[in-house]
Amino acid sequence: MSRIKLIRLQENELLLLKEIYDYYILNSTAVFHLHPLSLEELRESVPVCDLRYHSFLIKTEVDEVCGFCYISKFKPKQAFDITVELTIYLKPEFAGKGFGYEAMQLFEPLIREAGFCNIVGLITGENGPSIHLFEKCGYTCCGNIRQVAEKFGRRLDLLMYQKLL
Repeated sequence: MSRIKLIRLQENELLLLKEIYDYYILNSTAVFHLHPLSLEELRESVPVCDLRYHSFLIKTEVDEVCGFCYISKFKPKQAFDITVELTIYLKPEFAGKGFGYEAMQLFEPLIREAGFCNIVGLITGENGPSIHLFEKCGYTCCGNIRQVAEKFGRRLDLLMYQKLL
């Protein structure tokens, strides 16, 4: 039995996402943004109330928000419409406790039902916990763009993980 539930993201809940996302922007290399996003910038990145590209708050059984996840277009060209990019972030206090794994297990059938057959995840090369999560969920590393970004004075690799549904 799952300890979490996925709740469709509503427009008025974007501030909850921003708080989580800002933490990772300011304190990690998990996000390649260098400065916190405005709500408008976040709204442009995260699909809200989209019929095909779903966004969810991840909530515990006692209704506490522990993170968020969403799928977005992988590339704008129509031929890529079978593929989505999966993004997931947890509040730091919920990381490493299986909540991300549970969320991905609940989300993947919904992704399949939406008509997608290929999921990719883009992960910073030094983000061991995310790499572990995606591998545990059956994703394989299919690419590494070396030293593609710089943050906190470090050159960062970008790994692409993939799962065919």
